[in-house]
This record gives sequence, C-alpha cells and structure tokens, in this order.
Amino acid sequence: MVLVVGAEAGVVSDVLARAAVDDDVLVLDGSAARLERLFDSVPDPRLWFMIGEPDVIPLPDGSVDEVVGTEATPEVDRVTR
Repeated sequence: MVLVVGAEAGVVSDVLARAAVDDDVLVLDGSAARLERLFDSVPDPRLWFMIGEPDVIPLPDGSVDEVVGTEATPEVDRVTR
C-alpha cells in the first residue's frame, strides 16, 4: 500500500500510474471537501480515502510500503515498512 499525504490529483495520478494493478493507494487529507473533489476527478478502484493529518497518521505501525507527499518524520517512519 502507498500512502499519499494530500489530496492533490496530479500526485495521486502519478502514484496510480506507477502502482501495480492490485496495489491500494490511501490518500490522507484533513479536508473532506478536497477528498471528495479527488474522488470525483480521479475515479480508480485502488483509491481509499482517510481524513487526517500527517502529524498523527491513523494507521498501524509498518502498514504502508511507501509514503508520498510529505517529508520523513518519526510518524512517517512509524507507518512505513
């Protein structure tokens, strides 16, 4: 799974373009409106959406393969395998 921090359509499209057919892409953003716009503009069954901030990522330790859209922080390191 790839975690994308920020609901930017261009970034998410790039991640989807290089992701495998069975890879999930989780988008984390603090705004429901931005996530909804992304949902409407980038329809893809591999996309999942979560409201939250990168300071406290609501995922278990070691649950993602890659994080895109933010710099390395202890929280990013915690959720990355």
